[in-house]
Amino acid sequence: MIRRNPGTVGVAAVSVALFLLALILARAQGKLPVLALDLTEHLFGIVLAVFVFERMLAWRDERRWLPAKDWLHLNLLETIDDLLKELLPATVPRGEIDERIAVYEVAGERIHVGESVRYSPLRLLVSPGEKDLQSHILWYATDLGPSRYVDLAKEALSDARGKIRETFGSSARLMDADITTMLISFEQAAMAAIRHLDSAAEMRNARLEDDSYREGEAPTTQSTREADHELAFVSSIIVESVVDSAMKPKAWLEDQRHTREGRSLFRRLQASNRAGRGQKKRT
Repeated sequence: MIRRNPGTVGVAAVSVALFLLALILARAQGKLPVLALDLTEHLFGIVLAVFVFERMLAWRDERRWLPAKDWLHLNLLETIDDLLKELLPATVPRGEIDERIAVYEVAGERIHVGESVRYSPLRLLVSPGEKDLQSHILWYATDLGPSRYVDLAKEALSDARGKIRETFGSSARLMDADITTMLISFEQAAMAAIRHLDSAAEMRNARLEDDSYREGEAPTTQSTREADHELAFVSSIIVESVVDSAMKPKAWLEDQRHTREGRSLFRRLQASNRAGRGQKKRT
Protein backbone atom coordinates (compact mmCIF):
# COMPACT_ATOMS: atom_id res chain seq x y z
CA MET A 1 0.00 0.00 0.00
CA ILE A 2 2.87 2.36 0.90
CA ARG A 3 4.71 1.63 -2.34
CA ARG A 4 1.56 2.37 -4.31
CA ASN A 5 1.11 5.87 -2.76
CA PRO A 6 4.55 7.46 -2.33
CA GLY A 7 3.12 10.96 -2.74
CA THR A 8 0.65 10.50 0.09
CA VAL A 9 3.33 9.05 2.36
CA GLY A 10 5.62 11.97 1.56
CA VAL A 11 2.97 14.57 2.37
CA ALA A 12 2.12 12.77 5.63
CA ALA A 13 5.79 12.59 6.63
CA VAL A 14 6.34 16.29 5.95
CA SER A 15 3.18 17.19 7.88
CA VAL A 16 4.24 15.14 10.90
CA ALA A 17 7.73 16.64 10.77
CA LEU A 18 6.36 20.20 10.66
CA PHE A 19 3.99 19.46 13.52
CA LEU A 20 6.81 18.07 15.68
CA LEU A 21 9.00 21.06 14.82
CA ALA A 22 6.22 23.50 15.76
CA LEU A 23 5.63 21.56 18.99
CA ILE A 24 9.31 21.66 19.92
CA LEU A 25 9.60 25.40 19.18
CA ALA A 26 6.40 26.24 21.06
CA ARG A 27 7.53 24.24 24.08
CA ALA A 28 10.95 25.91 24.03
CA GLN A 29 9.28 29.36 23.99
CA GLY A 30 6.56 28.41 26.47
CA LYS A 31 3.77 28.98 23.95
CA LEU A 32 2.07 25.58 23.84
CA PRO A 33 -1.39 27.10 24.59
CA VAL A 34 -0.97 29.50 21.67
CA LEU A 35 -0.01 26.63 19.40
CA ALA A 36 -3.03 24.60 20.55
CA LEU A 37 -5.31 27.58 19.87
CA ASP A 38 -3.85 28.13 16.39
CA LEU A 39 -4.15 24.46 15.53
CA THR A 40 -7.76 24.43 16.71
CA GLU A 41 -8.59 27.47 14.55
CA HIS A 42 -6.91 26.00 11.48
CA LEU A 43 -8.57 22.62 11.93
CA PHE A 44 -11.94 24.31 12.33
CA GLY A 45 -11.35 26.28 9.13
CA ILE A 46 -10.36 23.15 7.24
CA VAL A 47 -13.39 21.21 8.47
CA LEU A 48 -15.67 24.14 7.65
CA ALA A 49 -14.25 24.46 4.15
CA VAL A 50 -14.32 20.74 3.36
CA PHE A 51 -17.52 19.57 4.98
CA VAL A 52 -19.68 22.71 4.78
CA PHE A 53 -18.65 25.06 1.99
CA GLU A 54 -17.72 22.25 -0.40
CA ARG A 55 -21.04 20.52 0.16
CA MET A 56 -22.92 23.79 -0.27
CA LEU A 57 -21.18 24.38 -3.58
CA ALA A 58 -21.93 20.82 -4.68
CA TRP A 59 -25.58 21.29 -3.69
CA ARG A 60 -25.80 24.55 -5.67
CA ASP A 61 -24.19 22.89 -8.68
CA GLU A 62 -26.66 19.99 -8.47
CA ARG A 63 -29.59 22.40 -8.22
CA ARG A 64 -28.35 24.21 -11.30
CA TRP A 65 -28.51 21.01 -13.33
CA LEU A 66 -31.92 19.84 -12.04
CA PRO A 67 -33.96 21.26 -14.96
CA ALA A 68 -31.64 19.60 -17.46
CA LYS A 69 -31.86 16.29 -15.58
CA ASP A 70 -35.65 16.56 -15.51
CA TRP A 71 -35.78 16.94 -19.29
CA LEU A 72 -33.29 14.10 -19.68
CA HIS A 73 -35.47 11.80 -17.57
CA LEU A 74 -38.53 12.90 -19.53
CA ASN A 75 -36.89 12.08 -22.87
CA LEU A 76 -35.75 8.68 -21.61
CA LEU A 77 -39.27 7.91 -20.39
CA GLU A 78 -40.66 8.87 -23.79
CA THR A 79 -38.14 6.59 -25.50
CA ILE A 80 -39.12 3.59 -23.35
CA ASP A 81 -42.85 4.27 -23.58
CA ASP A 82 -42.67 4.67 -27.37
CA LEU A 83 -40.90 1.32 -27.56
CA LEU A 84 -43.58 -0.37 -25.44
CA LYS A 85 -46.31 1.08 -27.65
CA GLU A 86 -44.62 -0.48 -30.67
CA LEU A 87 -43.99 -3.88 -29.10
CA LEU A 88 -47.29 -4.37 -27.28
CA PRO A 89 -50.92 -4.27 -28.40
CA ALA A 90 -53.10 -1.67 -26.73
CA THR A 91 -55.92 -4.21 -26.33
CA VAL A 92 -56.47 -7.91 -26.99
CA PRO A 93 -59.72 -9.88 -27.39
CA ARG A 94 -61.11 -11.79 -24.43
CA GLY A 95 -62.04 -15.33 -25.42
CA GLU A 96 -64.92 -15.73 -27.82
CA ILE A 97 -67.00 -12.81 -26.57
CA ASP A 98 -66.93 -9.39 -28.19
CA GLU A 99 -64.86 -7.78 -25.47
CA ARG A 100 -61.28 -6.54 -25.30
CA ILE A 101 -58.75 -6.39 -22.49
CA ALA A 102 -56.42 -3.40 -22.16
CA VAL A 103 -52.72 -4.27 -22.06
CA TYR A 104 -51.58 -0.74 -21.27
CA GLU A 105 -53.10 2.67 -20.89
CA VAL A 106 -51.81 6.16 -21.53
CA ALA A 107 -53.12 7.98 -18.51
CA GLY A 108 -52.20 10.18 -15.62
CA GLU A 109 -51.33 13.86 -15.52
CA ARG A 110 -50.19 15.09 -18.92
CA ILE A 111 -47.25 17.43 -19.06
CA HIS A 112 -47.75 20.30 -21.47
CA VAL A 113 -45.30 22.64 -23.13
CA GLY A 114 -47.22 25.56 -24.52
CA GLU A 115 -50.28 24.22 -26.31
CA SER A 116 -48.91 20.75 -27.12
CA VAL A 117 -48.79 17.62 -25.00
CA ARG A 118 -45.15 16.92 -24.11
CA TYR A 119 -45.61 13.58 -22.39
CA SER A 120 -48.46 11.21 -21.55
CA PRO A 121 -47.27 8.50 -19.14
CA LEU A 122 -47.84 4.88 -20.15
CA ARG A 123 -48.96 2.43 -17.48
CA LEU A 124 -48.56 -1.27 -18.19
CA LEU A 125 -51.59 -3.20 -16.91
CA VAL A 126 -49.98 -6.65 -17.26
CA SER A 127 -46.67 -7.13 -15.48
CA PRO A 128 -43.68 -8.79 -17.17
CA GLY A 129 -43.30 -12.37 -16.02
CA GLU A 130 -47.03 -12.99 -16.08
CA LYS A 131 -48.13 -15.61 -18.58
CA ASP A 132 -50.81 -13.27 -19.90
CA LEU A 133 -48.26 -10.78 -21.23
CA GLN A 134 -46.55 -13.37 -23.42
CA SER A 135 -49.98 -14.54 -24.62
CA HIS A 136 -50.91 -10.98 -25.54
CA ILE A 137 -47.66 -10.52 -27.47
CA LEU A 138 -48.21 -13.86 -29.21
CA TRP A 139 -51.70 -12.79 -30.25
CA TYR A 140 -50.39 -9.43 -31.51
CA ALA A 141 -47.58 -11.06 -33.53
CA THR A 142 -50.01 -13.57 -35.04
CA ASP A 143 -52.61 -10.93 -35.82
CA LEU A 144 -50.10 -8.56 -37.37
CA GLY A 145 -48.19 -11.32 -39.14
CA PRO A 146 -45.09 -12.86 -37.51
CA SER A 147 -42.63 -11.68 -40.16
CA ARG A 148 -44.04 -8.17 -40.15
CA TYR A 149 -44.04 -8.10 -36.34
CA VAL A 150 -40.40 -9.17 -36.25
CA ASP A 151 -39.47 -6.35 -38.62
CA LEU A 152 -41.49 -3.87 -36.56
CA ALA A 153 -39.93 -5.03 -33.30
CA LYS A 154 -36.40 -4.89 -34.70
CA GLU A 155 -36.93 -1.38 -36.02
CA ALA A 156 -38.40 -0.18 -32.70
CA LEU A 157 -35.57 -1.75 -30.70
CA SER A 158 -32.93 -0.30 -33.00
CA ASP A 159 -34.50 3.14 -32.75
CA ALA A 160 -34.64 2.94 -28.93
CA ARG A 161 -30.99 1.82 -28.79
CA GLY A 162 -29.97 4.70 -31.03
CA LYS A 163 -31.72 7.26 -28.82
CA ILE A 164 -30.18 5.83 -25.66
CA ARG A 165 -26.70 5.80 -27.16
CA GLU A 166 -27.22 9.39 -28.28
CA THR A 167 -28.19 10.26 -24.72
CA PHE A 168 -25.01 8.62 -23.42
CA GLY A 169 -22.98 10.68 -25.86
CA SER A 170 -24.60 14.05 -25.10
CA SER A 171 -25.73 13.87 -21.47
CA ALA A 172 -23.59 11.28 -19.70
CA ARG A 173 -22.54 13.73 -16.98
CA LEU A 174 -26.18 14.33 -16.01
CA MET A 175 -26.96 10.65 -15.52
CA ASP A 176 -26.80 8.96 -12.13
CA ALA A 177 -24.92 5.71 -11.76
CA ASP A 178 -28.09 3.69 -11.12
CA ILE A 179 -29.93 4.73 -14.29
CA THR A 180 -26.73 4.46 -16.33
CA THR A 181 -26.32 0.83 -15.26
CA MET A 182 -29.98 0.07 -15.98
CA LEU A 183 -29.86 1.66 -19.42
CA ILE A 184 -26.66 -0.19 -20.33
CA SER A 185 -28.33 -3.45 -19.31
CA PHE A 186 -31.45 -2.54 -21.29
CA GLU A 187 -29.44 -1.59 -24.36
CA GLN A 188 -27.60 -4.91 -24.23
CA ALA A 189 -30.91 -6.75 -23.87
CA ALA A 190 -32.30 -4.87 -26.88
CA MET A 191 -29.21 -5.68 -28.96
CA ALA A 192 -29.45 -9.37 -28.00
CA ALA A 193 -33.18 -9.36 -28.81
CA ILE A 194 -32.49 -8.00 -32.29
CA ARG A 195 -30.00 -10.82 -32.91
CA HIS A 196 -32.43 -13.43 -31.59
CA LEU A 197 -35.27 -12.08 -33.73
CA ASP A 198 -33.02 -12.21 -36.77
CA SER A 199 -32.10 -15.82 -35.97
CA ALA A 200 -35.76 -16.77 -35.44
CA ALA A 201 -36.75 -15.24 -38.79
CA GLU A 202 -33.87 -17.01 -40.54
CA MET A 203 -34.87 -20.34 -38.97
CA ARG A 204 -38.46 -19.83 -40.15
CA ASN A 205 -37.32 -19.14 -43.72
CA ALA A 206 -34.85 -22.03 -43.65
CA ARG A 207 -37.59 -24.40 -42.52
CA LEU A 208 -39.86 -23.34 -45.38
CA GLU A 209 -37.01 -23.70 -47.88
CA ASP A 210 -36.21 -27.15 -46.52
CA ASP A 211 -39.86 -28.22 -46.77
CA SER A 212 -40.00 -26.89 -50.31
CA TYR A 213 -36.80 -28.74 -51.27
CA ARG A 214 -38.00 -32.06 -49.81
CA GLU A 215 -41.47 -31.83 -51.33
CA GLY A 216 -40.29 -30.40 -54.65
CA GLU A 217 -42.92 -27.67 -54.61
CA ALA A 218 -43.84 -24.45 -52.85
CA PRO A 219 -44.46 -24.73 -49.10
CA THR A 220 -47.99 -25.75 -48.24
CA THR A 221 -50.36 -23.56 -46.30
CA GLN A 222 -50.07 -25.90 -43.32
CA SER A 223 -46.27 -25.80 -43.19
CA THR A 224 -46.29 -22.01 -43.58
CA ARG A 225 -48.83 -21.70 -40.78
CA GLU A 226 -46.73 -23.89 -38.49
CA ALA A 227 -43.54 -21.97 -39.26
CA ASP A 228 -45.32 -18.66 -38.65
CA HIS A 229 -46.73 -19.91 -35.35
CA GLU A 230 -43.26 -20.95 -34.17
CA LEU A 231 -41.85 -17.57 -35.19
CA ALA A 232 -44.64 -15.74 -33.35
CA PHE A 233 -44.15 -17.89 -30.24
CA VAL A 234 -40.37 -17.37 -30.13
CA SER A 235 -40.80 -13.66 -30.82
CA SER A 236 -43.23 -13.34 -27.92
CA ILE A 237 -40.66 -14.82 -25.53
CA ILE A 238 -37.89 -12.54 -26.83
CA VAL A 239 -40.03 -9.40 -26.68
CA GLU A 240 -41.30 -10.21 -23.19
CA SER A 241 -37.71 -10.34 -21.93
CA VAL A 242 -37.02 -6.93 -23.49
CA VAL A 243 -40.15 -5.47 -21.89
CA ASP A 244 -38.96 -6.81 -18.54
CA SER A 245 -35.59 -5.09 -19.03
CA ALA A 246 -37.30 -1.85 -20.06
CA MET A 247 -39.55 -1.72 -16.99
CA LYS A 248 -36.63 -1.38 -14.57
CA PRO A 249 -35.29 1.96 -15.88
CA LYS A 250 -38.88 3.08 -16.52
CA ALA A 251 -39.79 2.51 -12.85
CA TRP A 252 -36.65 4.35 -11.70
CA LEU A 253 -37.30 7.32 -13.97
CA GLU A 254 -40.94 7.57 -12.91
CA ASP A 255 -39.90 7.44 -9.27
CA GLN A 256 -37.42 10.27 -9.85
CA ARG A 257 -40.08 12.29 -11.65
CA HIS A 258 -42.55 11.90 -8.81
CA THR A 259 -39.89 12.62 -6.19
CA ARG A 260 -38.88 15.89 -7.83
CA GLU A 261 -42.39 16.80 -8.95
CA GLY A 262 -42.95 19.22 -6.10
CA ARG A 263 -39.83 21.26 -6.77
CA SER A 264 -39.11 20.78 -10.47
CA LEU A 265 -40.41 22.05 -13.78
CA PHE A 266 -42.93 19.17 -13.93
CA ARG A 267 -45.04 20.67 -11.16
CA ARG A 268 -44.75 24.17 -12.67
CA LEU A 269 -45.80 22.92 -16.08
CA GLN A 270 -48.72 20.99 -14.64
CA ALA A 271 -49.81 23.89 -12.45
CA SER A 272 -49.69 26.20 -15.46
CA ASN A 273 -51.72 23.70 -17.45
CA ARG A 274 -54.39 23.41 -14.73
CA ALA A 275 -54.56 27.19 -14.42
CA GLY A 276 -55.05 27.48 -18.18
CA ARG A 277 -57.87 24.93 -18.11
CA GLY A 278 -59.50 26.81 -15.24
CA GLN A 279 -59.43 30.07 -17.16
CA LYS A 280 -60.97 28.38 -20.21
CA LYS A 281 -63.78 26.99 -18.08
CA ARG A 282 -64.55 30.40 -16.57
CA THR A 283 -64.65 31.98 -19.99
